[in-house]
Order: sequence, then C-alpha cells, then structure tokens
Amino acid sequence: MSQPLEAPLRGVRIIEMGQLIAIPWAMKMLADMGAQVIRMESCERLESYRGDSVYLNDVSGEFWNRGANFYEQNRNKLGITLDLNNAEGLSILRQLVSISDVFAENFTPRVIKNFKLEYADLRKIRPDIIMVSSTGFGYTGPWSGFGATGPSTEGASGMAYMTGYADGPPAMPEIPYTDYTAGEHTVYAVMAALMHRLRTGQGQFVDISQTQTASATIPEALMDFTVNGRIQPRMGNQHPTISPHGCYPCQGDDLWIAIAAKDDDQWRALCRILGREEWANDQRFSHQLARWTNRLELDGLLAGETGKWQAHELMKQLQGDGVSAGAVLDSKDLLFDPHLKERGFYEVVSHNSITDIPPLPYASRPWKLPGSPAVPGQAAPLMGEHNKLVLGELLCRSDAEMADLERQGIIGYAPVDPRPVQRPSLDEQVRQGRMQRYETDFQQQVSEAFPPPVKAR
Repeated sequence: MSQPLEAPLRGVRIIEMGQLIAIPWAMKMLADMGAQVIRMESCERLESYRGDSVYLNDVSGEFWNRGANFYEQNRNKLGITLDLNNAEGLSILRQLVSISDVFAENFTPRVIKNFKLEYADLRKIRPDIIMVSSTGFGYTGPWSGFGATGPSTEGASGMAYMTGYADGPPAMPEIPYTDYTAGEHTVYAVMAALMHRLRTGQGQFVDISQTQTASATIPEALMDFTVNGRIQPRMGNQHPTISPHGCYPCQGDDLWIAIAAKDDDQWRALCRILGREEWANDQRFSHQLARWTNRLELDGLLAGETGKWQAHELMKQLQGDGVSAGAVLDSKDLLFDPHLKERGFYEVVSHNSITDIPPLPYASRPWKLPGSPAVPGQAAPLMGEHNKLVLGELLCRSDAEMADLERQGIIGYAPVDPRPVQRPSLDEQVRQGRMQRYETDFQQQVSEAFPPPVKAR
C-alpha cells in the first residue's frame, strides 16, 4: 500500500510578526507547503488589512474579521494576539521562539532593536534559529532606518524610472510590486536557510532588502550602464528592437490584446490574419529595422484593424499561427478564465460562520508539486482565534492563566480602538476613478462558477 503524501514543510514551525504583504505573503506560501505558521498581531494596533476592503463593504459588527486583503495574505495560518509593550507578552513571544524554527518580521530595525528581538538576542533563546528580516532597504546601511512603502521602494529600485511613456513621468503599478518580489525571494531564502541548518545545524540571519529584490529583476538596465554608459529611456509598451510590440484595442469597452511579432515570419502571419497582406511588402514595414523605425505609424494602423476583433478570438488565431499574443485580462476575466480553472489555480476556501462570508475562490500557488502537495486551504484566522491552542497547548498555560492574560490586555480577541475604512458608494468610487466598473450580481456569478467544497462525511 502506498504511503499518504505529506506536505514538504510539515514539522517546520514559523513565528510571524508581519504586516501587510512582504512577510505575510511569503509565510503564506510556506504555510501552503505544510509549515505551521503562527501569526502574531496586536489588539492595540489593528493590522491595516483587517480594516480595509471588508466583505460587501459592511463595516458593522466585527468588521476586522471580514477584511478581504487580510484573508488573501494569511491563509493556512494560526493567529494569536500579544501585547509586546507588556513584559509578559514579550516573554511569551520569546518562549514561542524557543520552540520554533523560524522567526520572520517586516518591521524597521528600530522596532526590532527596541524589543530586543535582533538575531543575536534570539540566538540566546534558540541557537539554531533562522531569523528573517524583510525591510524596505535592508537591515544595515545608511537607509536601513528609513520607513518604506511600495511606492518608495519601487522608486529606489530603479523600476519606476524605467516604467512609463516616453513623454511622461515615471509610473508605478497599482499594486506594491516590490512586496511580492520580496516575498518570492524570502521563500527562496528561507528554504535555503532550512537546508543549510539541516546540513550544518546552524541557524541564519536572512536580511531581505525589498528594494534590492526589485533591482535584481532589471539587471539588463544596470549592465547597459556598466558596459555602455547608457540610461534606458521610458518606452511605454514598446520594445527597444521589436515592432510591433504593444497593447492594441479590441471590440468592446476597454478591451485589449498584447502582440509581439519578433521576426519577419511572425509579422507576415500577423498581416495575413488581419487581412492586410499588403503591409508585409510595404517598404515602411518590410523588415525588422524598418518596422521599428516606423513603429508609431505601424501601431496606429494595427489599432485600426485589431479593433474589429474580439480579443480572445484574435489571440487564438495569432497563437495558432505562431505569433505571440495574449488577451489583456481584467480581474473578472482572470477569475473565470477556463485555462486557469482547468489547471486548478483557484482554491475554494470556507470561512468561519461568524463572518457571514461564503466560501470564496482564492488564487493558489503558481507551482505544482504532485509528489508533495500543498495542504488543503484554510481561511485566515479570526483575531486571536488560536490563542488557546498556541498558548494553552504549546506553552501549557492553564485556563486561569489565559483568563488573567486576557484581563491584563496581553491577549485579546478584538481591537482596542476599532476604526474601519469606510469607502464611498460604488457609483462614487467609479466617478472618482477608484474602480473601473462593478457588477451587482457578482455573488451569484462567483458561487455558480466556484461551488463550495463538499464536506466529507
């Protein structure tokens, strides 16, 4: 009889002192692989994502247990509350470190130093501990004490300068890109540190600079200056050598297709599919350099033809003839995309009944490990949901001691000063440009496409 498959990180325990994205996202990926992640938060200082984008914009009652972004970043974790400004709360954290493999945080070095939670401090508690510090600019250096958000780190990384249109300023994406590059690098670094400890018995201090993780994604620009002294210009959706290369309109409102014809064969196929074979012999576009030189004129001509097509149909036609092309998907397109559904990219997760949130699909992992699968998806924890499990069972605190901790405010189950973010009406958000559009029957669409998981009897 074959043995049941186990998640690859089963048996690894992680204490997370994270906020927002960079560390929570990375630890979520490790939790998906079976690590026991104990997420710590404070009742005194409400995690931003708990109070923003709450389900159905309903800020009544325990709104802090309905934050959509919090649920996205914290699945498969245990959740506890601790007041680290209290000596007993800090002592409990140190006890948890003593029985854990990894301590991960993304606060500024100043905060960690004030709490005496630096790597040297933690090694006195557990010599082989792996500590992960994810900061905007690194734990050391002249900028180490600077506060950081997505825009500041993207600006410092060099990415923002290179992004935008030729006649415009630097541009940044809506999401904090550096948080996710930092999260991906953190997963890699933690796995490497665990392997190192397995071989040597030694812990590690993993120093993640969120800015540097983004700079590492643009080595061509750095080397271009190093070797040639050139600073790359902003080019919008264009390419320094390929034309056509960009996004072109399709039928419908704000619908687009991305096309990149990298050689003469692909260019001729594109002309044939669009029914404009004469362009292939036009001297302005007859070879790659000519097309690049006349790229602005070519983009205008292409837009007139792609606008006659439905985006997915044109994508299929072009891909079928070897031309790189992709329909530009918005969030609804992504959610209901048949390719992603076929690959099982979305995972339907049930929520605690007190939240009144139905089972919802979540984006799962971008990799598949059939021989060591991920754990079944569990919703992010309610505030303080696992206080008794972690402090009572792991640290052997009695019921009376737990009650005393709650009485002192060291642990809790709700924010001391709950303040939700009240968003304007949907129509007002559209008017202000905060959203492109909205649909009133989205709940029905989601529930039909992603039925709740069948409970085992």
